[in-house]
Amino acid sequence: MKLTFPHIGDAHLVGRIFFSELGIEIVTPPYNTISKLEKGSGVSPDEICIPFKLMVANLMEAHAMGADTVAMPATMGPCRLGEYGELLKSILDKRGYKFHWILLDSSKAIGVRELLRRLSYLVSDSNKGLPEILLALNGTYRLIKGLEKLEQKAHLLVGYEEDRGACKKIITHCRRELSEAGSIHEALRSIRQHHKRLAQINVNRDKNPLHLLMTGEIYSMIEPFANHHMEEVLMDMGVSFEKRVTLGWWIDRTIVHPFQLKKQLLGNRYLPYEIGGYAKDTIAEGILCSRKGYDGVIQVFPVGCMPEIVAKAVFGKMMKEKKLSVLTVIYDEMGGEAGYITRIEAFVDMLSRRKRIEEKQKYDATMKKNRGKINVLPGH
Repeated sequence: MKLTFPHIGDAHLVGRIFFSELGIEIVTPPYNTISKLEKGSGVSPDEICIPFKLMVANLMEAHAMGADTVAMPATMGPCRLGEYGELLKSILDKRGYKFHWILLDSSKAIGVRELLRRLSYLVSDSNKGLPEILLALNGTYRLIKGLEKLEQKAHLLVGYEEDRGACKKIITHCRRELSEAGSIHEALRSIRQHHKRLAQINVNRDKNPLHLLMTGEIYSMIEPFANHHMEEVLMDMGVSFEKRVTLGWWIDRTIVHPFQLKKQLLGNRYLPYEIGGYAKDTIAEGILCSRKGYDGVIQVFPVGCMPEIVAKAVFGKMMKEKKLSVLTVIYDEMGGEAGYITRIEAFVDMLSRRKRIEEKQKYDATMKKNRGKINVLPGH
């Protein structure tokens, strides 16, 4: 078995380390590019979204590199990702790209026993025993969480760093080391070292940077090419931001404890029903953002993503009722990265000016309140 899977964020980094640890051959397709998107678009339905077109290109190239088995994530509800497996198989079969398919669907959809059966097939070629496989799984999960925690810290610290680009360099260097790591132990050690380096960067806590929330469709959130490397753009601009929708979030939601966010999603009066995908989660994040005083929200999704289109409409209502500032960035296959960056820069500039005005108003109000007060010494 030569296993492959589409490019989805850092999955290729941790996936290579995990399967190498178990002695399973893995084929990693090349990084996504405009030419890869054009290749995928040439065999995809016209109205299908960008994630599908990139995934089909990934698998076509992986097949040319010798892959024969695909591990494919899936989801529940009307979101097209729930049908991707069957549609990908149909398109690729007709063109001679024969694969064995392993769909990693939610345990709520296929049951825990069936999910475990599919996961066990992924490691069926390994000569490792069950204890060693479970140990590797645990180590890989810790690796994913450790990397995401490092990124989360860097995304928040970037607004306070004294040396512009310090946080970004640490993240980039960490990913480079993980791409060369020979074992889970080595990768975890690298993560710990980079956490220490991040804690040592010079920061200025007197700064008051913008604090944004990045949310939206999961593939566009995780895969840098699909959002024109928005995280790097925000870091270059010195904006502190958070991104909770990650690979680890999806694993927790789908495999580890699929009911973990159920409580958070209850009582959502703006979108009380499940409409597919993670639209309800997007709105829940917007509600959280309005309560915790974030400066704004950036919603990202590809053209044609039905659940996020509904979420965008709901955000319109929340912008009026909760005075929530939302920038919706919709990506298509036409490219035009400069246009997207210009929109983000304009949004950040608008929020920065508003923040400065609000701070001045607070200062003026404080001075006005204190004006006329006379300090009288005791006994006078």
